[in-house]
Amino acid sequence: MLIDVNLLPKKEPKNAVFLIVAILLLAVLAAAGAFFYWSVQKAESEMNQLTQELKQTRALEAAEQQKLADAEPVQEVEELQKTVEWAKQYPLKTVLLLQNMAKLLPERGFLMNFSYAEDTTVSITVQFDTSEDAAYYLKRLSDAPFVANVQLKSVAAANQGDNGSADSSPEEAADAAEGKKIAPRYLAQYELRINKEALKDEKEKQP
Repeated sequence: MLIDVNLLPKKEPKNAVFLIVAILLLAVLAAAGAFFYWSVQKAESEMNQLTQELKQTRALEAAEQQKLADAEPVQEVEELQKTVEWAKQYPLKTVLLLQNMAKLLPERGFLMNFSYAEDTTVSITVQFDTSEDAAYYLKRLSDAPFVANVQLKSVAAANQGDNGSADSSPEEAADAAEGKKIAPRYLAQYELRINKEALKDEKEKQP
């Protein structure tokens, strides 16, 4: 009995190879399509989210601008009220006060310095020919209705150089320029507490 043994490998059908390749290609295309679809969906989702956030941001911005627009008139009113209150609390009418103090000076009295110490308190430095003039001016200030209280802090002889000092009056400066001898002068320092109501009355009395 004869046995037929075929040792050569059997050839695979060509159709099977083509089928496998086709399946692989389809799998790759399906995977690529799925990835593309997922990417598009993700991009659209992110775009929608960004659009929504942008809308919310614009809405908040519009709301804040409206708040600021509504607040501006209120702030203007508040600033105006603050200005009015500041004007009411402003210490004193300086020009009016200086005019009234100058009226009380003796003929040879000169106001050299003026400064606010507190709300209704002022400090002044006055130059006189004699120390008696300083006492005379103190008395006149004490009797003035617009002065609630006055103190004479100091009286000292002013230093006069050969050509006068920087604080000399115009008359003294002219005398010094002409070489005339200048008599000693006295500087008196006063501290006054002003009666604001009486000062207002003084203003109303003026023509």
